Amino acid sequence: MKQLVKFELYKIFKQKTVYITLFILLLFSTGFTFNHSTESERQLYKDWEGPITKEKAELAEKEYQHLMKVLEQRAEGGQEGHMFTDNEQTQSGIYETIAFIKSSEQRLESRYKKIQQDNNYNTELEKSMIQKVDLSYFSYNEGPRETVDYASTYALMITGAMLLIGLSMTYTQEYSSRVDRYILSSSKGRESLLWSKIMAALIYACVIVIITEMFNLIWHGIRYGHDGWTSPIQNMHTYFFSNYSFTLIEFHLIQLGFHLLAAFCFALVIILVSSLCKNSFISFIINGVIFALPYWFVESMNLPTWLDDVFSFSFLYIMKVEFLFHHFNTINLFGIPVLYPFVALVWIFAVSFIAVLVTSRVMKNKEVTI
Repeated sequence: MKQLVKFELYKIFKQKTVYITLFILLLFSTGFTFNHSTESERQLYKDWEGPITKEKAELAEKEYQHLMKVLEQRAEGGQEGHMFTDNEQTQSGIYETIAFIKSSEQRLESRYKKIQQDNNYNTELEKSMIQKVDLSYFSYNEGPRETVDYASTYALMITGAMLLIGLSMTYTQEYSSRVDRYILSSSKGRESLLWSKIMAALIYACVIVIITEMFNLIWHGIRYGHDGWTSPIQNMHTYFFSNYSFTLIEFHLIQLGFHLLAAFCFALVIILVSSLCKNSFISFIINGVIFALPYWFVESMNLPTWLDDVFSFSFLYIMKVEFLFHHFNTINLFGIPVLYPFVALVWIFAVSFIAVLVTSRVMKNKEVTI
């Protein structure tokens, strides 16, 4: 079995298109820009770092209004380049961020008061989650925020594309080269080969996710540093309405976990489709449609909310992770509230099991190509 796994890995990694595609995707994910923070910018944040007291929030509001008056005066005076200086732009961002955090805090307080009188199946769970959220601390966190955002956008596209390119020929290669007549000569050989292909596919998926994550951390670490990982996820606009009490580092680790599990599940589905197709291109197209079609339904069609949620439990959106945590969403399981992240985990493991089971049945009943 060990030798079979090594051979399957060799077949995957010997493909030149794997390396070329990975390089191109990583390169394009940079946007061909190198925006970065400066020492003076970080120092301005340091001056405001710490607990956001009522006095600090009021001072930030006062300073922001002063900046806006300065900008108006420059415009009225007809000054050339009547825009903010770099330092003023940074200060404006600090004041807006503090206001944003206070707004998020007020929203949670308002939501808690609103549901206190409710008696829904998930009311107590939501209340307990809100009570755990702490938004009181402010710090510079551009690096972590960009890292989390990259993992929800470019990383999932890279993973999806690399899995399609690397694994769509898992079985079709054998069919086209007529090696299948030897593989299918015994039931034991079929089973051993299947498990070796599964192990190789999971290792390949893991390698791709690790490489992308390393690039993500290094790229954004160089540009913005690694300060601010203990900031709450509500500091990001995407998670303004989130009731989850995660810091950015906690959330990113969870994000990586879901991304990897969804990648494993998609890899198993690719193997299943490949076992059914005799043409590599057809296998690639079918798997591509499976990965991308839910995005088209959700983003392009005006579907009912419940149907949107159904399509959101797909490989692309679970790798994206965003929809699982940006709001408080549950399903009612006999009166017990089950959070969307747990529903996604059950879905991943169920689809993975079914994919392996069906592929095994397909290979057991497969006829030798004539």
